[in-house]
Amino acid sequence: MKKIVLVVFYTSILSILGLNGNAQQKRNVLFLGNSYTAVNNLPQLIHDVAISAGDTLIFDSNTPGGYRLIDHFNNLTSKAKITAGGWDYVVLQGQSQEPITNSSNFISSGIDLCNLIKQYNPCAIPITYMTWGRKNGDASNCAFYPEMCTYQGMDSALKSKYLYLSNNLNGEVSPVSVVWNYIRKNYPSIELYDADESHPSAAGSYAAACCFYVSIFKKDPTLIAFDYGLNPTTASTIRNTVKTQIFNTLNSWNFKKMPASNFKYYIGNGINEVYFTPIASNIQQTYLWNFGDGVTSALAYPSHKYANNGSYTVTLTTSKCDLQGSYTSVNDTTLQFCNHTPSIYTTHNWLCEYDTLWTQAADSYQWLFYGEIIPETKQYLANYKKYGQFGLAVISTNNGCSELSKQFTESAEWPGYYFDGIGNPCLGDTVAFAVLHINGFLSGNENILWYKNDTLLTAMINEDTLLISSSGKYECKVSNPITHCPYDTTSFKFEYNCNTVGMIIKKQEPYLSIYPNPSKDIIFIKFSSPPKNEHITIYNAIGQLEISSPAQSLEMNINISNLANGVYYIRLNEHPGSCVKFTKF
Repeated sequence: MKKIVLVVFYTSILSILGLNGNAQQKRNVLFLGNSYTAVNNLPQLIHDVAISAGDTLIFDSNTPGGYRLIDHFNNLTSKAKITAGGWDYVVLQGQSQEPITNSSNFISSGIDLCNLIKQYNPCAIPITYMTWGRKNGDASNCAFYPEMCTYQGMDSALKSKYLYLSNNLNGEVSPVSVVWNYIRKNYPSIELYDADESHPSAAGSYAAACCFYVSIFKKDPTLIAFDYGLNPTTASTIRNTVKTQIFNTLNSWNFKKMPASNFKYYIGNGINEVYFTPIASNIQQTYLWNFGDGVTSALAYPSHKYANNGSYTVTLTTSKCDLQGSYTSVNDTTLQFCNHTPSIYTTHNWLCEYDTLWTQAADSYQWLFYGEIIPETKQYLANYKKYGQFGLAVISTNNGCSELSKQFTESAEWPGYYFDGIGNPCLGDTVAFAVLHINGFLSGNENILWYKNDTLLTAMINEDTLLISSSGKYECKVSNPITHCPYDTTSFKFEYNCNTVGMIIKKQEPYLSIYPNPSKDIIFIKFSSPPKNEHITIYNAIGQLEISSPAQSLEMNINISNLANGVYYIRLNEHPGSCVKFTKF
């Protein structure tokens, strides 16, 4: 395969845009928010601040009270203002609790808005308005979202969500809450809140305006000569805070990414059918595919069928632009279609987790895992599970022609075992940690081995429950010789660590949670750490596979509307002992 990467930057227009030094600048900005933006007319206040520093803000806004990002995406007025075009920045501000109480919608709606913005304003930069925690926390949500019980907890959670959204949008963030947090700690006499302990006071809005001035114009806020009727000392303190916390750390709030054109391809079910996937799929950019046979596509994830066997050079060109200029990246890969087409199969009608995979006889072989070469070059792949159950493929060569197989997507049989335990011995509990089965009972044929600190607990062999009353590293391994896969083992590791100073640390898999449960149409899945090569499988109550999906982010959702009502089990390929049960109604 041949691969060439070329990245070209056009930055000669910097001086034309007025980004050098302190030259006067003009920016067109659309504000989409709610009462936090509307109170004290923040857009007008930013305009006045900018004028005093010699710059011009031309703005429009839509700020209905209580609006969430999804409301703006569905609102005709917001859409009309976006589609009018001509914006340099579009400011996105969610409802004050939304990033925490409805995180998935907050992120997905922000992405939907960004896609709409880019459609009509290709070079516009989305900029999120990082709002603050309520003065004394949010008592109304404290029971359901403990992080909201205090200002600091709520503020930290909001900051995390806005940074996550900004990164996904490849945009910027105006970190107003960072300025507020610093002022609260170091200048508590400056009252940033209105009487409701939620909305901004005059000083709070002024702090936001100074922060946005820096975010939009990239200039020192001490250039601002407008005090907004505040005490001059207070206004100066706010400006200096914005300088030290935001202006001096501008790169920390910039999540723009250069275009990237690296890609992978996967063979489809049709004759000479290929699915193309850009590797850097979280970059806001345009795509132009040239498939090498005279056909092109502007889709991010295209598929293509080649009419004839042969050698084709596929080229992907990605582009984006912003205030600083235009950027392009180009990548090409040569692929072949031969008279032979390799496939992957097993020697029997079922699949075990540690089986051997085979392909048809050829002159040579190269196995791959999610498009990356692995050190396997034989006709067979023994113990395939050491690489991962999903994403395996093989390139076979005959008479000098090499062709890639479809990815192997079969699921290994699941014996139906999973584990559960409630409590924590560090808190004085005795934890009954049990081996369970989806049919409600064990068969009696199981081999069950319990370990503590890597030592076999011989007295507990074949016991379905281990009573845990002390800290340590525990593991359970379960296999069943009366199955298609007698050598497969379902295992589970967990740890309770009670240290000497009274701190409690509990590490226990699985590391995913789902909500709502029960659910009717959609389940949301959240991981405690980024999933790597993870695949989600959903089984019904008799162990039949219903849904299989790759896990690509910390939070995702799965449509279960087509499932029959009943009980289902979610498993992870990288954590085979993990199992989460949910009910579809």
